[in-house]
Amino acid sequence: MKHQRGLTVLLTSLLVLGGLTLWWNHRWAVLTTVRVPQTRTATLFLPGSHGAWLSLRSMVTSLDRPHLGTFDLTAHVSWTGQVHWQQRRSVAANNPLVPVIFADNTHPQKQARQLTTVLTQLHRRYGVTRVNLVGHSSGGTIAYDYLADHAPAPVTVRRIAMIGADFPNTSLRDHYPQLQILNLTGVIGYTKNDSEVPANTVTPLRRLVAGHVGRYQFGTITGPVWDTQHSLLHENPALDARLMRYLYPPS
Repeated sequence: MKHQRGLTVLLTSLLVLGGLTLWWNHRWAVLTTVRVPQTRTATLFLPGSHGAWLSLRSMVTSLDRPHLGTFDLTAHVSWTGQVHWQQRRSVAANNPLVPVIFADNTHPQKQARQLTTVLTQLHRRYGVTRVNLVGHSSGGTIAYDYLADHAPAPVTVRRIAMIGADFPNTSLRDHYPQLQILNLTGVIGYTKNDSEVPANTVTPLRRLVAGHVGRYQFGTITGPVWDTQHSLLHENPALDARLMRYLYPPS
């Protein structure tokens, strides 16, 4: 009898595990249908407050796996702003993906200044001249503060995607006619927030950048909690697919 119960438990566990595996693979299959051109434009990933490598690891590796982009570099930024580069592959016309990990990860304005150093070194060491920025939560604030600080690095920021970010009440002063911004917010079910950031704190970005950028878009990600909760937005494969089509449009 004990053996039968043990066998039943084992078979049930295997069925549950198999079902979860099938669901997980189906969930990420959306990325296999995405087609984007391969370019030398690097995309930098900026995590939110207290964010480290694990914050955006799934997003970076899930884009690398189907070769939509290539996880080439990681930039580790010390408290004092020194940058240590960890190179995995050669930076080429392969949509380079570059996570930026800040030791001091709770001060967006300071991190924005450190981002200038990251972008300057990316240009000088690896010949990158065009970049995209993807910022989750206060990572979006870092990208915005970089623009507000006159974007001093010798690279052109082509596109910015901000996910679940809120912003200071300061309009841009400089003009970036080639820049496009995609501002996304998560909404769980019938709520008006992603459990941490209300949608009405995301929407003011439109007026802050009006007349200063080439194009601004706003989008809402709605759905179940596992797709739209603040810390799970960057674990959403449908969002990843949308980002890559936006960041690397057809030529």
